[in-house]
Amino acid sequence: MNTKRLLPALFSMVLTLSFVGSSHQILAQSSWTSPTYQKEAYRKVIVLAKTTNPGAKRMLEDQTVAELLANGIQAIPAYSNFSEADLESEETFMTKANQLEADALLVYTFNPPTTEYKNSPTVSASVGVPVRVGIFSGFLGTSVPVAGGPKRVEKFSGSVLFYNKQGPDMQWSMNIGGKIGSDASKQARSVAKNVVKTAVRDGII
Repeated sequence: MNTKRLLPALFSMVLTLSFVGSSHQILAQSSWTSPTYQKEAYRKVIVLAKTTNPGAKRMLEDQTVAELLANGIQAIPAYSNFSEADLESEETFMTKANQLEADALLVYTFNPPTTEYKNSPTVSASVGVPVRVGIFSGFLGTSVPVAGGPKRVEKFSGSVLFYNKQGPDMQWSMNIGGKIGSDASKQARSVAKNVVKTAVRDGII
């Protein structure tokens, strides 16, 4: 199998894409497939969620790999198969990808989260300090009821992109968005399930 056209594109994506967050409350999603795409059996699909948060990276990559495997598609997470040294140059990345027999790449990339305020008759205000809960923002402390006021709603938006050896351009993409909740594991699992379900429905994998 010729991977000369695929691997430079994969290497470029690994170095440039970033990850912000996800959610189990999927509010909107749409997908696009290249008109020239031809479905084939892939040896392995690399799942990539590049982030400085190792817990977030493992969570989303593992959940997506699990969903792909459940659908009979061989897949591997990037975090446990590519070291920092593997990403230092195109040559080292290509060598490692060849060793892993990987010929496709599924990439998560997210926009910065947004915040909305909605009026509510009765709301609760969190008293505490902002912390990071997995890959999501949250608060530690107690909730104090107040008489009305704005309700803060945090949302995410982003895309999932699919690349293979057919060329350097993406073959499939899916837009996702929703509310950011507090259960990071459940959110990652639901996002992964929706992504894989849509990819299978669209005949990508």
